Amino acid sequence: MGGAALQSAGYLPNFGASEQTTGESYASESALQDLDGEVAALREQFAALPATPAGDGADTQALTGRVDALEQAAAAPADDSAAQAAEAARTAAEGATQTATAAQQTAEQAGQTASAAQEAANAAQSSADAAAKAASDAQAAAASAQEGIAAINETISGFDSRIATVEARNLQASKAFAAANLKAAIDAGGPFMQQLENYAQIAGGEGATEELRALAADGVPTERELATRWPEVEDRIASQLTPVAPDAPVGDQLLSGLRSLVQVRPVEPSASAEPGEGGPNESLARLDAAIGAGDLSAWTAEWQTLPDAAKAASQDFADQVEARQTADRVIADALASATAPAQPAAQDNQG
Repeated sequence: MGGAALQSAGYLPNFGASEQTTGESYASESALQDLDGEVAALREQFAALPATPAGDGADTQALTGRVDALEQAAAAPADDSAAQAAEAARTAAEGATQTATAAQQTAEQAGQTASAAQEAANAAQSSADAAAKAASDAQAAAASAQEGIAAINETISGFDSRIATVEARNLQASKAFAAANLKAAIDAGGPFMQQLENYAQIAGGEGATEELRALAADGVPTERELATRWPEVEDRIASQLTPVAPDAPVGDQLLSGLRSLVQVRPVEPSASAEPGEGGPNESLARLDAAIGAGDLSAWTAEWQTLPDAAKAASQDFADQVEARQTADRVIADALASATAPAQPAAQDNQG
């Protein structure tokens, strides 16, 4: 047992076993306990030995030194193991501290990430609220716009008739202006072809414009011009109403000539007399009164009752009176049409 301890301490070689070279090794706790037991046993054996001669003291001291060395050798591995264990514990503690620090940092980072996530969630909620409000506002705006569109459509629906009325009024105004220009040209007594064509273009062929085309180149006489020419025409009519027979005495023929120079007629015709009644003087009086009053229709009616000879003698004047009457009638119709209430043109049904 003592040899085993010496072999373990390195003082004796290990016989019968092949030496193996290993790296640095340490004794286990059970091995250390066994070594302590063997050392204690050796001490007991030394204590039980009888005293030896003085010559053997050196051997005993040597043996004692070797035993002390063996104890130190046994204690050394234990000390190294303790130091190594302490170092391992310190290293483990440092590793644990580093791990705890890393865990703390990870936890802090996780907290920061969670805070960022919460902020992002809050921002997303705010964006969602803003989007919801914007959608609500947009819906309200759309509803308001729809109401506005409906109002606009209702307003537009009446535009066609209003525009047609305005156009009709404009056409009436244009016709009235053209008719007024035509009347002014006719009343002037000169040609009025240009004014007639302008009116016909605007009126679209309305009215008896064709009746005036034959008169437009030369114009029609004014009422004043007719009144100026009437005395000469009246004398011609009178000479035909009281003719002198060709075989009448010279005195009668001379008297008839004198009567043609001085006509004696009633100043005022009979109001109750009809055209052609009352004899030649009455007829002449009514013709004269009609010309003086500008009543060309009454003049024509009386002229129609004259004998053919009297008509033939005054046919050119009667044609001028008729032309004046035609112009007056057409102009009156044109002005009446132009000043009548405007009627808008019929509109197609737009659905």
